[in-house]
Amino acid sequence: MIVDAHSHLELPIPGVIPRPERRREPLGLMYTYQVLGFRNPLWRGAPPEWARVLISAENQLRLSMGSKKHLLERMDRAGIDRSVVLPVAPFSTGSDYLEQCAGEERLIPFTTSCPGDGWEGKLHRDMKGGCRGLKIHPILQRIPPEDAFYFDLLEAFRGYGRPVIAHTGEFHYFVTPDPCSAYGDTARFEGLITAFPDVPFILGHSGLYFPDKAIELARRHDSVYLDTSFQPLRVVREALRAAGEDRVLFGSDWPESNQRFALGIARKAARGDRGLEEKLLSGNILALVP
Repeated sequence: MIVDAHSHLELPIPGVIPRPERRREPLGLMYTYQVLGFRNPLWRGAPPEWARVLISAENQLRLSMGSKKHLLERMDRAGIDRSVVLPVAPFSTGSDYLEQCAGEERLIPFTTSCPGDGWEGKLHRDMKGGCRGLKIHPILQRIPPEDAFYFDLLEAFRGYGRPVIAHTGEFHYFVTPDPCSAYGDTARFEGLITAFPDVPFILGHSGLYFPDKAIELARRHDSVYLDTSFQPLRVVREALRAAGEDRVLFGSDWPESNQRFALGIARKAARGDRGLEEKLLSGNILALVP
């Protein structure tokens, strides 16, 4: 059993026009990054401005490919049995994903919330309707991690005993610089993690360009889990040393990344240990979303 703990169906953020006819992923810097095993020989940390612009433009093309049909096709190609699919309000909702996933056991929908009338009622309807966890994304939602809304949201959510997954890592989704990218700084999530130690908290991308911050949070908090999307083999192995075998999850962030590259790294990280491989590739995430 192989379960991708981090994927999306559609994420129609501003500037992203759905392109269901697009069949091939763009072959730019992000593709090269994948081929290199998410190891970057050109710079450390966040990319320089010229690279950031190219990455953001390519990322929007990748997001335009997102759909249930395309995801299932890519899963078949990579040999992935199931995928956790993550909406981001207000661009997509838990009810949207529940509708798309109805009758499709290979997809595990999460819900999402943003401030507005009736958000708490919608959260409870989605969870009772079959959503298995919660997605938050401070950058795209334009809400800093310290905002009272996220504390209210987790207070309403904690009773379900299910995980929350947060985008972590500063990233510009648009070609023009976005000041809200700073909301992805992994260190800024510690207040939320500390306030809700009973909520399993998955750090999506393990902090992206700055994984040391995510790994340090995992060392300090037993409720913190790390997903492997966009991280090279060295970082995944360090995550296993810091968090232990039970708190690291294979994730790809499809369609922003090709699933087979992240899957290959997770397998290498197991070093042939079948028990560890089973935990990385499915056991750990399925324990959180039974």
